[in-house]
Amino acid sequence: MADFNEEQLRRISFHLLTFQNPKARQHVLRNRVKIADFFRMDARELESTGLFPDEVQAVRERNWAAAEREITRARKNGIAIIFSDEADYPPLLGEIYDPPELVYYLGDRELLRRDKLAVVGSRRGTAYGQSALNRVLPECCRAGLVIVSGMAFGIDSMAHRVALRENGGTIGVNAGGLLHLTPPGNAGLIRRIGERGGIISEFPLDMTPRPYLFPVRNRIISGMSRAVLIVEAAMRSGSLITARLALDQNREVLAIPGNIDSPVSQGTNRLLQQGAKPVIAASDLLDEFGLPAASQSWIEAVLTAKERRVLDLCGGNEVISIDFLVEKLELSIAEIISLMMGLVLKNLVIEEAGGYRRIHHG
Repeated sequence: MADFNEEQLRRISFHLLTFQNPKARQHVLRNRVKIADFFRMDARELESTGLFPDEVQAVRERNWAAAEREITRARKNGIAIIFSDEADYPPLLGEIYDPPELVYYLGDRELLRRDKLAVVGSRRGTAYGQSALNRVLPECCRAGLVIVSGMAFGIDSMAHRVALRENGGTIGVNAGGLLHLTPPGNAGLIRRIGERGGIISEFPLDMTPRPYLFPVRNRIISGMSRAVLIVEAAMRSGSLITARLALDQNREVLAIPGNIDSPVSQGTNRLLQQGAKPVIAASDLLDEFGLPAASQSWIEAVLTAKERRVLDLCGGNEVISIDFLVEKLELSIAEIISLMMGLVLKNLVIEEAGGYRRIHHG
């Protein structure tokens, strides 16, 4: 096919033929068999790799029809197939054990080359988790870091939304082929991630998400990222699997401390006990990447006049009540609440019991 040479057709065919038989795939790769030679093996040699009879037959037929079908469907859906030796292949992903021979990608390819921070956590993320992300991620987005996560409900979704809200880069890693984006109930957010960021998968287009694929997917989340931030994870959770994978891949593991009474913070607090780096401010993450923190004056330059007046009234460290602001500014409660929510989203104030407190950066 145009744009794909015979060697690339072989590589796609190898991917499709062996993906559901990882044992055989590992045998071939471990023995450093070139893919061209793989397609020249006789039936007995192929069987010795662990391939099943129908798989052996498919290889012996040297039929590129499945690869050509995969390419046609990818193109029709705006999906790129990126090989491990191409410039857009995520650089760090090639360093992991058993890196994908190719990845499928939908979206802005420029994001694949940028520094990435993985953010994962509980599907039952709480208001505390959202507040923590609002505190630490906006500056990371403004500094150019791409936020990588798994598009699940809870912390994953919160992290993607912060990146989109800040006009930052974000990449979702799918737990199935890109024709089966998951979870279906998150379709609106997933569509925005695809349109304004990117979605990646190593799975063939038609592979439907299954429970055993999630840990396989998680190794891509950590593998393509320079560091992994865990936010709210229970003692038994997929996020802790990702943390272990990250350590195996020589990635930095960071965690946001949580309430010791909260079940969804027990895993993160245990990670901190075991040596994960605590994150309590954006600067902790930026330091990890050797990036300077945005100056307070730059952050405040984007404020409206009313937002600046409100922020001036929140000058110290004390909690300021809505009633106090209504009295001082002579604005309606509804308008004050709207202004405060804007400042919360801009990571300049935080909601606390009975009111709001200013966040002092730097």
